Amino acid sequence: MAYLRLDAATSSRGLNLPQPHRRLRGTFSLRLTSMIDMFTILLVFLLKSFSTEGDILTVAKDLRLPESTANKPPQTASIIAVTPEWILLDGNRIVRTQEVLENRGAIVQPLREELSRLRKLTETIASISQGMEFTGNIVIQGDKSIPFAVLKKIMYTCGSVGYNNMLLAVTRKE
Repeated sequence: MAYLRLDAATSSRGLNLPQPHRRLRGTFSLRLTSMIDMFTILLVFLLKSFSTEGDILTVAKDLRLPESTANKPPQTASIIAVTPEWILLDGNRIVRTQEVLENRGAIVQPLREELSRLRKLTETIASISQGMEFTGNIVIQGDKSIPFAVLKKIMYTCGSVGYNNMLLAVTRKE
């Protein structure tokens, strides 16, 4: 084994070492071809993901959906989430679940008002747009632990406003 001793006189002149390129400092070249290839692959991946997965439902943090063997894919609609503490419509808090349970009436009045407002909005948009119409679809995400009386009141309220196509969200049992 041998070592080459470098001193100040032979360190850069005597050897053919590559000299650092100082003139490239502060400038760079952008390689567009590889970036276009990368974005094309990303675009194809995203298009394929959206076309095969269908719609995605978001579930509230404190919500545990019941399990089922149903295979029907989720549909696009407004979502009523019933957690042990709150009843939510499209993520907005409407009324406490305990208040609904303690109320003797069959209709949940704050939920009815919000659903009526949502129906009017949908019908207004449908009158302007050709391809849209009010279908009466609504998705109910109910926690496993909520009493059936609460679910029954919510379903009755939805039906009274015209949301008769109720879809119950569940977790697919494996």
